[in-house]
Parts: sequence; C-alpha cells; structure tokens
Amino acid sequence: MQTTTQRSQNDPDTNSLRKKRLVFPRIYVAVFFVVLTAICVADQALLRAKGRVGDQEINTTVDSPIARYYLEEYLTGRSGQTETDLLIREALERSDALPLTNKVLGDLTQRFSTDFATLYFVDRVYREDVNRRFQQAFHARLTAARAMKQPQALPGAYKRYLLSFVPGYGYKTNPATGADFARQRQLLDQAGLDTVLIETDELANIEENARVVAREIIRLAQHRRPIVLVSTSKGGPETALALGRELTSAQSQAVVAWISIGGLLRGSPYVDSVSKWPKTWAAWLGFWWKGLKPKVIRNLATAKRRPVFQSLTFPDHILMVQWIGSPLSGHIKKDVRRRYNIIKQIGPNDGLTLLADEIVPGGVVVTGIGLDHYYRDPEIDLKTFALANVVLEELERKRLSQ
Repeated sequence: MQTTTQRSQNDPDTNSLRKKRLVFPRIYVAVFFVVLTAICVADQALLRAKGRVGDQEINTTVDSPIARYYLEEYLTGRSGQTETDLLIREALERSDALPLTNKVLGDLTQRFSTDFATLYFVDRVYREDVNRRFQQAFHARLTAARAMKQPQALPGAYKRYLLSFVPGYGYKTNPATGADFARQRQLLDQAGLDTVLIETDELANIEENARVVAREIIRLAQHRRPIVLVSTSKGGPETALALGRELTSAQSQAVVAWISIGGLLRGSPYVDSVSKWPKTWAAWLGFWWKGLKPKVIRNLATAKRRPVFQSLTFPDHILMVQWIGSPLSGHIKKDVRRRYNIIKQIGPNDGLTLLADEIVPGGVVVTGIGLDHYYRDPEIDLKTFALANVVLEELERKRLSQ
C-alpha cells in the first residue's frame, strides 16, 4: 500500500503542480529584473541634460534632477519663482559673495550635487571678464582650426617665443598618457615655433624636479628669448615651486607666461585616500609593480602640497593661464570613475584633483567641460594649439602696448 507521501511523489498532477510552483517564482524574478532595468534606464533618460554654460555645449547625463534644472532652466534665464528657483538663488547669492574655493564648491556639493557644483564652477569662472575673453578667443581659434581641419598658420611675430614644456609623472615609462607633450610639440614645431622639453626626472619628487626646472629656465634665459612654460599634472607644482621659490625675480624675468594644464598644484585627495590604512599597502604594492615610487606619490598628498603652494609668491610680470578639465559625472570614463567617485563627495574634480585646487591666484582660467585629468579628446592637439595661439596673441598684445 502506498502512503500519502508516496502517492503525492508519484502522482503526475502533483509533480506538475510542483514544477509550476518552481517555474512561477522564476518568472516573477525575471519580470522583476526586467522592470527594474527599465526603471533604471528610464531614470537615466530623465537625468540626461542638454544646455550651454561657459561658452560650451553640454549633452550628457547628470547626477541629480536639480543639476539638470540648473543647466537647462536656471542658467538660461527661464527660471521663475518656484521653490527650486528660490532655493538655488539663495544658495548662489551666498556662494557668489565668497572667493571660489573648495569650501564654496564643497558646500554646494553637499547641498545639491557634485554636478551642480561643477556647473557653478564653470559658470562662475566664465562670468569674470578676463576669463570670458580668453575662453571666447580659445573657442574662436578652435573653430578656425576645425574648419581648416588643421591648425591655422601663426603670425611670424610668435616665433620669437620659446615654448618650454614641463612633463608629467612617468612621462618616459608610459608615454601613452601624453604627459611628454610629444604630439603637441611636433605640431607646434611644424607651425614654425621653437619648442623644448625640460627633461625632469620622471620618478623624482616635486622639490627635486623644481630645482631642475629652475636650472633649465636660467640656462634657456641665456638665449635672450621670452619663455612660455607649459606644464601638466605633476609638472604643475614643480613649475610653481620653481617660479614661486627657487628663482629670484631677476632669474625668472625671461619667463613671460605659464600655462598649467590639469596641474596638481595643491595635491590630490585621491592620494590622501590611498595613504590611509588599509588601502596603503595595496596601493604602494601596485605602484611598485608598475615601476613607480610610492614616496613620490605620497609627495602629492594635499597635506604636503597645499601649505607649500600657499607659501609661494609669483612674479607679477608672468601671464598665468590654467586650463582646467571640468567633467560632469556623465563624462567620466571607466578607468577614472573609481577615483572620481572617491573625491566627488568633497566637490567637483577631474578624477585626481579638485577643480578649485588648480586655480592660481591672479591667473586666467579656461575650462574644458567633459575633459578629465588625462585630457583624452580626439581634438586635444587642436585644442592645445588653439590655447597656445591665444596665449601668444595676448603676449604680443601686451608687448606692443608697452
């Protein structure tokens, strides 16, 4: 005689019901994930934003509805007297009354979002007359270069200047980063300008390389040509230290301009984060494996670099221009996202340093929306050429007006 349990196991109807009970939950789970995916995609679509700020077009995703509203409505003047408008207006009035610092941008980040603060940074920079003039001239030169599909010919007067490049970290070990300016130097050479690479020790600390830069400036000055310095990334604080401390005012007299591109002038909060246990050992092991020196990375901590930069005094005769990549969250590439996310709670950043930390007091700021710290852009050569053109044009204007 079969027991009830045995009958239920052998009963075709019972087995069929058991299978259905197993199938139905799986179907529900599958449907749930399909719906969830659709909601996520729809949410991302809602956060896509299009607009214009700082003489630049934006078409990407942003991290919050209020960042999108700020770009698409508030900055266009289409805002009204809604609660959101009043909230933004009150926050910006308070921010506008203060210097453009990490604290101001950090407060906006905490109150609204990182993308909101990034948009504010670009807009506020552009509102300053000298920055706006340079930004507009930069885009005019870039538009002309695009139309010709190559850089336009430069006036012969520009050939009096010597463009001296200070490279970034590991520029020999990993030239693919472009930290050696190889392509840009070739382009400028073809245009008839004289360029030179100041060969720093790619794995030395900032203080050591600052002395190298200072010695090279003294040597190059013997040719009695006006020098335009161009630095990137770690080359930024090295150049800053050379101009602001290592050289006397007389020794730096030949330097007429300094272009800082993505300069780690006040260090990197990312370095701060990997300098803390337990991340330290893994980070240092990774640096060692790549042939890099952990002690040089530690040299870029903000606790080290900010006080040093604050103590520097730059000669008044030098035109100082900072080209600051200003990416929104939708612009960040996968290989930079982790670093960007670590820093974004503090404020707007390029994936390695805070945007406000790239500003030199008394300098001119040109922003590059969408560019992260590595300035990877199909038009990067044209853009670098256009920026150099604008700086040389400004130097000639000043020279002829004296």
